[in-house]
Amino acid sequence: MKAKLFLLKADFTDLKISDDSMKYYCPHCAFIEGLLSYYPKLRQELEINYVDFQRPRKEIVEILGENNQSCPSLIIERDLVDAETLFELKSYSNFMFTNDTRIIAKYFHKQFKIGIEHP
Repeated sequence: MKAKLFLLKADFTDLKISDDSMKYYCPHCAFIEGLLSYYPKLRQELEINYVDFQRPRKEIVEILGENNQSCPSLIIERDLVDAETLFELKSYSNFMFTNDTRIIAKYFHKQFKIGIEHP
């Protein structure tokens, strides 16, 4: 199984903070979209899924449960994670995951040999 990456679709509404005329994007998902743009090969290496802002996010909940549906979300089968990477990820069932953009970028660097963020 390829690692799964879940990102929010752009131009969503959030009725909790504004009416439906205001459109938003997730800055964390946009950061990951930037990496996908810089390194198009990532799109071939990952299973990328775009989900709606509104919860529950069924596709993520089915894998990680209701408490772990934040985006971006990188999900990897536990057996495919090395010991060093395992330390940085959260665990749920047979999966390891993170919603942290910096850890996602670090995983991409290590796993797919892309550049690393300049300090």
